[in-house]
Formats: sequence, structure tokens, C-alpha cells
Amino acid sequence: MVRSAQPSRRRVSATSTRGTALGLVAVGLGVLLLVGGLVAYDRVWTARNRIQPADPAARVGGAIRSISGTDSVRRVSYDPATKAARVEAASKYYEAAKPLKENQEYLATEGRLGAQLALYQNTEVESVTVLLYAGRDLLATVTAKQGQAFAQMKVEYSGRLAGQ
Repeated sequence: MVRSAQPSRRRVSATSTRGTALGLVAVGLGVLLLVGGLVAYDRVWTARNRIQPADPAARVGGAIRSISGTDSVRRVSYDPATKAARVEAASKYYEAAKPLKENQEYLATEGRLGAQLALYQNTEVESVTVLLYAGRDLLATVTAKQGQAFAQMKVEYSGRLAGQ
């Protein structure tokens, strides 16, 4: 038997081409169904495990902690009727050995930053009062309202800091 130099052409039947195409379509649909199922599961899981917005007092206390330190907050209260929060905290930046003006600047900045952070995107709180202490001595009281500029927040000093 003599073989020709030309390669033999194999005939592909229409049924095998159609079967391959249907197989690919089936695999594609399977992948789409799997991905769709995973996306649906993820949305259900996210909805079930969504963290509820924190209590306004907890949010305000957390804001002050982030500025004045984790152990600084002594007491936090929130009045839903007036939407006012009040925080008593130990100052992180006050040092009796510092000059008076420097302590006043540090306390004003500490209180204003804490109040500003407490009010940021917190629509449940209209005003915040931050009382800064050193031990049992009240050093400064910072009062802020929603939309108030940083420099416009009211700062009142107490004790020896009130002198100037």
C-alpha cells in the first residue's frame, strides 16, 4: 500500500461540532450560575452582618479617645431631646511645667479636635461639650455645634489657666 504525500483530511461531522459548542455553552452557563450564586450569598451575608450605627454617646467617646488617648474618657452622656453630648476626659497634652499660653493652646486644640471629630458625619449629635481635666482639676471646657468652624468653637479655661 502506497501512501500519498498529501496529508489525509479528516472529516469533522456536524454532530461533533454541535456537541462541542453545546458543551462550551453548558460550561459557560454553569460558571455564570456559580458566580451569580456567590454574589447573592455575599450580599445576604453582608446584610446580616452589617454593623449597626453606634450609640451617639459611644461615637462621641470614641472620637475623644482617638485624640486624647484610650484611657482618657471618664464619662460620656447624651441627651436625645437636645441632641447634646457631654464628655469628661483627662487631657493628654497638659503639663503643669509648660508656660500658661502653651497649655492654653494645647488644651484648645485638643478639645476642638475632639469635638470636631465627634461631630463629623454624626447627624444624631447637634452639640458637644468637652471638659478636659488634669486629675480632679477642670482645665478647659470646649463647646462646639454642627457646622461650626474650628476657630469658632468656644473654649473656656478654668483654675489657673483662666488668668489670661
